[in-house]
Amino acid sequence: MPHISYVEFNSGDIDISADFYRDVFAWDPQPWGGEDYLVASHGDDNGIDTGFTTSEDGLPLTVVTISVDDIAGYMAKVILAGGEIVVPKFTIPGVGYGAYFTDPTGMIVGLNQSDSSAS
Repeated sequence: MPHISYVEFNSGDIDISADFYRDVFAWDPQPWGGEDYLVASHGDDNGIDTGFTTSEDGLPLTVVTISVDDIAGYMAKVILAGGEIVVPKFTIPGVGYGAYFTDPTGMIVGLNQSDSSAS
């Protein structure tokens, strides 16, 4: 069953955002895949992991990611239902695959398919 698996905060300043969430919630965002992306892992018992990155236009944006078992199949369903693929399927090394779409109202949402053999 598809479910929300990840939340990503796109910020005007990744360092300020990371410090804020560290101070308020005691999260520990750590670099992942490069200096421009941080992940605060909350573990299986504590909830959904959170990513931090800098937004391309400097405007804040929160993106929810939904885990699915067939990313291509769900991308097709998005299109049939009136949505638009805005970032096609891409590989997340050692994790799986991702994509981003907008729903008919313009809200951006991520898709994730786990596959640890992805490279």
